[in-house]
Amino acid sequence: MPAPNKARLRNTLKKLNRVANSQNPDPRITAQEALDYLSMMAGIKPVMLLGRGYNEPTWIRGVLQIAADQKFDVIEGCFWDASLDAGTGADLPDWYKEHTRRAFSEHRAWYICRARTTAQEVAAICESTSPTISQEARLLNYPECCVRSHYERSAEYQRVWLSLLLRKSGGDDEKAITMLQKGDVLEPESEEERNRLEAAMGAVPVPFTSINACDDCVNGGSSAPANVQSLKSRKFAHQIDKGLVKALE
Repeated sequence: MPAPNKARLRNTLKKLNRVANSQNPDPRITAQEALDYLSMMAGIKPVMLLGRGYNEPTWIRGVLQIAADQKFDVIEGCFWDASLDAGTGADLPDWYKEHTRRAFSEHRAWYICRARTTAQEVAAICESTSPTISQEARLLNYPECCVRSHYERSAEYQRVWLSLLLRKSGGDDEKAITMLQKGDVLEPESEEERNRLEAAMGAVPVPFTSINACDDCVNGGSSAPANVQSLKSRKFAHQIDKGLVKALE
């Protein structure tokens, strides 16, 4: 891979900062999104994922305009879902999985690609909506172990809400489906339910990345894949701009 054009990267960072400053968000969020974009530009990250996790319209419009000006390929599509490949959530009833699938498909994201071949692969994935774990990890430059862990947490999160729903419906599937369609409010009532929900939502962000670490990476020290990625991303940010590093620290 050729050495990145630091002058071009710094100029792009200035443009991204202008977009961020126009809306006064949490600077850490837009700083990480900017680092993801620059990593895509430099060929470190094949795809920059926009609109998932942080979907402020002004930011999205600004980043998309910068990508268009730089003639990067942008694919708009639904959120990726590799749960089928991960083998998670197979125990959930079909009617519940269908409901969550429909709700999930309503969300949109933008996949910004440096290489045309990457854009073609991304377009095919968006058409099917179902990447493999290895595809998602490779294209977003995430460790496979952390991607798999994400889907395991997501499945557990759905199991908790399903158990709340069935308790409130008295175990009646038809009543539960009606409650889902009406958007009835569900709240955990027991300590066990609250603990399960908290554990399922307990993502651990990895500094200088958009990765949420799996337990092995949390406990694995500096040699764990997510932590290796963090060190590399920190070094890359240092090469570009000290202000970017400060915002992320």
